Formats: sequence, structure tokens, C-alpha cells
Amino acid sequence: MNVIFRNGKNKKNKNRQKKVSIPLRKKKPSVSLTDRVLQGRLKYRLLIDVQSTLSALKQSLSIIEEISKEGGDILVVGTRKEYKHLLFNYGRETGHPFFSRWVSGTLTNWLVFSDNVRKYGDRLNTLTLLDWQRKKLVTEFLRKYQGVVARPNKPSLVIFLNAQELSRPINEAFTSGVPSMGLLNTSGNPRTLTYPIPANDSSLKVVGLFLTLVKKAIKAGAKKRNIIAKKKNLIANKSTAKLPQLTQKNVKKARGNASQSRKNLNKPVKRKDVKNKKK
Repeated sequence: MNVIFRNGKNKKNKNRQKKVSIPLRKKKPSVSLTDRVLQGRLKYRLLIDVQSTLSALKQSLSIIEEISKEGGDILVVGTRKEYKHLLFNYGRETGHPFFSRWVSGTLTNWLVFSDNVRKYGDRLNTLTLLDWQRKKLVTEFLRKYQGVVARPNKPSLVIFLNAQELSRPINEAFTSGVPSMGLLNTSGNPRTLTYPIPANDSSLKVVGLFLTLVKKAIKAGAKKRNIIAKKKNLIANKSTAKLPQLTQKNVKKARGNASQSRKNLNKPVKRKDVKNKKK
């Protein structure tokens, strides 16, 4: 006998499990760690404080301006292919050296390196080579040292655009006593550089903006140096102009004193009577 309850269900069917249709989830494809970082799906992410970036950038730009005001050279190093046009524009506008391909030992042996750069043309002229051999040597030379041919002086500061990939050049700068500066991401070590700037070094826009600010700071320092040189020249010209006037005045005074002495000599000397003295 089937007993019907209020809810309209049979007692026999009470213990039966209801079949629920669950929608199947599609399996996501396996994503590597780098892809997750690029997509921003990591749970814990490091963010750069904008205020720290601005303060470091202001400090670095003031240092660049002071170096250019004193007449020092600023070497920019960037080994990525995307930085080539930025580096060539930097060298053309400022006249300072740059490297698109690093050669080990340039900073530690800078005297030998600069002599080789200056004497390379003379060496090519002395060698007996065919045209294609000469052209090959010239292209290899320009590929390595094109940014330093105009100014082969030892730099006062080295700026690294991709500092995380250039550990050896940074060590060379430290051993040779040249201060270093560069953009560093959150994965970089700020202790390796003298003046680190926390920023996204993988972004081409950030690197381009940084180089434009560097060029402005160099030009501002060069303007200050020119103003100081002009003031020094004006002071020197004024001092040289005053010297003959002073000499003419001294000559006139000397002539006047000589004429007075001559007049005094020509005047008759009044002698007192001897009788009055006896009295």
C-alpha cells in the first residue's frame, strides 16, 4: 500500500537520489608563469611607487645637468635592437657617445681603446687590402665603435637602458670608478647601480621618454656652460681694457710731478742776510 504524504511524494521514492544535471566546465589550457605575469593574473604582484620614480628621476637629471655643465661626457648603453634609433638620435642631437653593442674591457682599458679608435684609419691606409676586405673591416669597426668615434674621451657617467641584461658592463664601470645610472624593473637589484631609477625598462615608450629628458638636461647644462664662458670672457676683456687707461693715468701723473719738480728747481732760492743772523 502506497502512503501519500503532504508534499505529494511516495515513501518508497523518498530515499532515491535525484539526478542533477551539472554543466561541464571547459578545461583551460595550461599557462606558463611568464604568460601569467604578462597577463597580470598572478595573485601577488610588485608595483612601483610613482613618487619614488619621480624623486630618483629628478636626482638623476640634476646630476646629468651638472656633468654637462662641467664639460663631461655621458655614455649611453643599450644592446636591444629596439633602442638603435633612439641611440642614434641621442648621438646626433647631443654629440655624446653611445654603444649599441658592448665590447668587454672598454672602460677598464679606456686609454688603449681610445688610441685604437683614433689610429684605426691610419692602420687601414698602411695595410695592402682589396676593396671588399677594406669595406668589411670598416663596417665591423663602425658596428662596434660608431657611437664613440666623434668623442673618444673617457665618460663621466654611464647610463644603461637595459641594466638587468648588462651585469658585466656595470661591473666594469664600478671597477673603473665611473658612476652608473639606469632604469630598473622590480626584478632588478638596485645596489648594482650608483643612481637606480625604478621604472618599466621593457617598455619602449618609457625608455624614449627617459632619453628625451636626458637630452634636455644635457642641453640645459651646455647652455649654462656657455653662459659662464661668456661671462668670463667679458670680465677678461674689461680687465684688459682698463689696463691701458690706468697706465695712461699713471704716465700723466708722473709727467705732472716731473714738471713741478723742474719748476721748483728753476725758482731762485731766497737767502737771508748774514747781518741779521749775527744780530
